[in-house]
Amino acid sequence: MSSADAIELDGVEHSYGDVTAVGPVDLTVPEGEFLVLVGASGCGKSTLLRLIAGFEQPTRGTVLADDKPPVPGRGAGIVFQQPRLFPWKTVGGNVALALKYAGQSTDRVESLLERVGLHDVAHRRIWQISGGQQQRVAIARAIAVENPLLLLDEPFAALDALTRERLQEDLRQVSAATGRTSVFVTHSVDEAVFLGSRVVVLSARPGRVVLDLPIDLPRSEIAPDELRGLPAYAALRSEIGHAVRAAANLEGSSV
Repeated sequence: MSSADAIELDGVEHSYGDVTAVGPVDLTVPEGEFLVLVGASGCGKSTLLRLIAGFEQPTRGTVLADDKPPVPGRGAGIVFQQPRLFPWKTVGGNVALALKYAGQSTDRVESLLERVGLHDVAHRRIWQISGGQQQRVAIARAIAVENPLLLLDEPFAALDALTRERLQEDLRQVSAATGRTSVFVTHSVDEAVFLGSRVVVLSARPGRVVLDLPIDLPRSEIAPDELRGLPAYAALRSEIGHAVRAAANLEGSSV
C-alpha cells in the first residue's frame, strides 16, 4: 500500500452463506480522491462500503484503510440512506453529540452547520425540518470528527430531484473544502459523473470492477448547470451508463 493511498482492497471477496456478493476486487483509492461506486441494484456496492468501514470482514483478501484493517466507528465518517438522527435532540444537539463522543469541543457546531447551510435551524428538533435538511445534518455529523475518510451509502436516494441536486452541489463543496478521501455509493449515473473524481462500475453479482474511469471536469470553474451541459459531461455519462447496462447482464458470466 502506497503512503499516498487511503484505501486498499487486495483480492477481496465477500460471501453470505454460499452466495458470493463481491469479488474478487483489487482497488486502491489515493488520499483526497472522491471515488464513486456505481452499478445496478444488488451488485455489491454497499457491501464494499461496509467492508471499507469495517462493519463486515472479507471472506477472502484484505482491506486496509490508512494502512490498517478498518475498525467500525474509527477513521471514517459515515452517511447512510436514512439520516439515523436522534429525533429528541435539536439539529445542533445531534452534531454536538458526535463531537462529544470523539472527545472534541462542541465549539465547532455552528461552523459545521453553516458549512452545510443549516446555521439558521440549529435549535429546531429533527422532526421539525425536512428530509433534505435531515440528510444535511447527517453530513455535518459525519464531517464533525476529522476522520480521514468519508463514506456515503446512497445518501440522497430517497429525496426528490431538486433537493437531491442541491445536496449534490453542497457535498461537492464540502468535499473540496475538507480534502477528505470520499467513497460514495449510488445507482445514478448522472450523480456519479457530477460528484466523482473517479468512477468505478461494478458488474452484477458477484460485484467485480468492469470500468475504472477518472473524471476530469472543470467543477470549480463553472456553475453546476453549465457543468451538466458540457459535451464532455454527456460523453462520460454515456460511457458509464453503457458500462452499467452491460454489466447488469453479466451475472453468471466471467468479467
